[in-house]
Amino acid sequence: MSKTHPSTGRRLLRAGIATGAVTAAVIAAGATPAFAAPVPMILSSTAGPSGGGNAVTGTVNVAANATGPFADGTTPVVQFQFSGSGTAASCRTLYQTPAVVAATAGVNNAGYVDAPAVQRISTAKIAFSVPTGLTLQAAQTSAKFNVCAYDSTSTTTSTLLATASYTIATRPTITGVTPASSPALGGQSITINGTGFATTATGNTVTVGGTALTGVKVNANGTSITGTTGARGAGTDLAVVVTTPGGSVSSLDPDNNGLVDDADPLTLPDNPIPFSYSNGATITPNTTPADTSVALSINGVGFRGLTFITTTGSTPSDANSHVLLTDGAYVPGANHGVEECLNVLVITDTELVCTLNLKDDIGVTAGTGAASAADAGEGTYTVSVVANGLPAATADEAKASIVNSGATFTVAPY
Repeated sequence: MSKTHPSTGRRLLRAGIATGAVTAAVIAAGATPAFAAPVPMILSSTAGPSGGGNAVTGTVNVAANATGPFADGTTPVVQFQFSGSGTAASCRTLYQTPAVVAATAGVNNAGYVDAPAVQRISTAKIAFSVPTGLTLQAAQTSAKFNVCAYDSTSTTTSTLLATASYTIATRPTITGVTPASSPALGGQSITINGTGFATTATGNTVTVGGTALTGVKVNANGTSITGTTGARGAGTDLAVVVTTPGGSVSSLDPDNNGLVDDADPLTLPDNPIPFSYSNGATITPNTTPADTSVALSINGVGFRGLTFITTTGSTPSDANSHVLLTDGAYVPGANHGVEECLNVLVITDTELVCTLNLKDDIGVTAGTGAASAADAGEGTYTVSVVANGLPAATADEAKASIVNSGATFTVAPY
């Protein structure tokens, strides 16, 4: 029977350990691989205004337990390389000496321009500014650039780490908004005239006072947008904001130069174009004979979250929410109305129902919040939904309390 020589076993054991050590070293190195080839970079914004100056982040996707191409202790270099107005070509393998391509037929742009303010956030993320030298020329409406991240500025030994594509487009302006108002319930068709709008509807987003415009359409040359307003609480001095590939423009700074009403005759008119939402509501039914009780359905905006008293013991001048019938405009602390619509049920943020009883002498004496001795007589009244009935110390407080007002309700003999 053969025997294994002890020295032979020890040699095999030592060899196995050595082999395992080498394998472990290879695995360890593989856990944080060097990026031999550039990787795609996801930009926080793939388009921006002609003239640059906006900040952008670039992120690469990395596998679990791996690191990205932006090594610790380094600051990558980001370069914008002009690729024309068609499909972007690849980044140059090596960092290029910054240079501007001479204008040819008036449609050339910067050739190789370094991005300023590059910051390394992690091994997989960087931030930088778009160079201000990226500007459209002559009749251009857009131009494409490769965004190329290198490990150094060496034109002979640099390594291309990550790539992306970026487009500059015409900075938009607004020349008019018609009409410049909408009821609180929305549904108002408006037209926004200007320049630099994307010529596809999906290329533009529009908000009015922070509420999205729906059904957005744009004309073929990008100078007119139409859409329908959504529901929003009442307000004035609101901004219409159009966001395009070339950036955003507000109707409160319509020539989009960042200056307030500069009155510069060489630029577009800079008078702000404020938008307003009226606080009207619709009521169904909107009339009833005297000495009756009727359930009202009121459509407006901002009902959810209001606290209504549902009993007949409501005091219209307290801190609760109320639905009031007033003879004339509702005035906190001065005109709380002649009747209160009770048993309020908030169905949605835009609809509530309540019971208006005109036959049980539950009206209120104007300005006191106390019960009146008579019901509302024949005539036309204003219906107001208020967040609270407290007297207002300032006009702004009064304005804030009125959720919807201005709709009319008629008490008539038919």
